[in-house]
Amino acid sequence: MKTLLFFDVDGTLFDNEQQKVSIKTLHAIQKLTQDERYLVGLATGRSIDQLDAISEIKDAFDLKILINGAVAYYKNEFIYGKPMEKQDCEAVLKYANRIHVGIGFIGKNGHAISLLDDVVRLSLKDYQMSIPPIDPLYYLNEDIYQIWVFSNDKTTIQSFKDKFSNLKLFPWHKDGADLVHKDVSKGEAIKHIKATMGIDKVIAFGDGENDVEMIEVADIGVAMGNSRSVALKHKATFVTGHVGEEGLYNAIIKLNLL
Repeated sequence: MKTLLFFDVDGTLFDNEQQKVSIKTLHAIQKLTQDERYLVGLATGRSIDQLDAISEIKDAFDLKILINGAVAYYKNEFIYGKPMEKQDCEAVLKYANRIHVGIGFIGKNGHAISLLDDVVRLSLKDYQMSIPPIDPLYYLNEDIYQIWVFSNDKTTIQSFKDKFSNLKLFPWHKDGADLVHKDVSKGEAIKHIKATMGIDKVIAFGDGENDVEMIEVADIGVAMGNSRSVALKHKATFVTGHVGEEGLYNAIIKLNLL
């Protein structure tokens, strides 16, 4: 039986400060994806068309849990999804417009933003993402799996969490947050995959609040040293080093995966 390995992207595979994946991490992932003992996957808040930050290795992963667990693919085939309700999308848009905050609607195969200002532009640049089309009504004709909230103000982000308690909010490293269906998480997606694919062991690596459920369902959960999540570090089997100091590579070696 194969072991399932899941890797978060931002702050785990990808060093957002240095804007790169380290050479050691690149080589380790390449070796792991070629090892018959493992099925190797991504588990990220990014969507399918937002993986250019890890362009060197993005196609090496057979499994991709994306949009914080709202969708999943196996060998590029869609295998799981939980979209948001249209009325929730409309309500978030109305509130964002009222307080002059940009948002983004993320579909299975595309995305759009409600407006383009300096905050939106900087956030997209920080995550190495191109500027999408401006279409505040994108949600009307597409299933939406995630809403981006662009703001560098923690009070504003908290206001979205308080107002939309029927949704789940995951803060970014900076400049925003994700809103998803209340039942969505990386952990729920992993449980679905484990059940359908007959996997009996999962090892997961992450650094954010959106990785807590993933770490909880994993047999071995590794938190990155750069994580700011107290809950994640508490739930993890162990905490490795900072992403910028080969924390992921060192964890892979510590677990004797290579």
